[in-house]
Amino acid sequence: ISQNELQRLSLLVHKVLKLSMFEKKEIELKYEPLNLTDTVNEVVSSMKLQIEKHHANVSINAEGNTSMQGDKLHLLSVVFNLLDNALKYGNGNIAVKFDVKEKENEVELSVADNGIGISPEYKDKVFEKFFRVPLGNTHNTKGHGLGLSYVSHVIRRHKGKIEVESQPGLGSKFLITLPKMA
Repeated sequence: ISQNELQRLSLLVHKVLKLSMFEKKEIELKYEPLNLTDTVNEVVSSMKLQIEKHHANVSINAEGNTSMQGDKLHLLSVVFNLLDNALKYGNGNIAVKFDVKEKENEVELSVADNGIGISPEYKDKVFEKFFRVPLGNTHNTKGHGLGLSYVSHVIRRHKGKIEVESQPGLGSKFLITLPKMA
């Protein structure tokens, strides 16, 4: 059942990516009340088999009221994408830490990993469509260079912002800030 659910979620994410990036050029958002902590928990739960397969340690820390208005499907896909990347580009003992915090009229989501990291010259390019960091064997990892472009697009469409802090060999940290109200 879990494997089928994981496959269904994966197919759904790919479908959303393709539709959004190729057919429409603009993502239509359907705003609804949601709790970003619940969204993170839902993705982590649905990816349990992948997390176990990678022997990864995933932790979730939440502070304050993380309720907001947003498009649940697209925000689920954002979290899925960031966790999937952390697992794919892990470096040995994979550790992923989610921090979800209330900040006045915003909700902040931080996703930190201890993976291979990103060189400074590629930090700004990782959000470009079709860009993949050219590192040794990473092209053996499945992907199209669309994930972070999609993530960035969804966050911007929510009137939020996304930044990345990273150093090669020391992992990456994606910091997302979203307004509580659309």
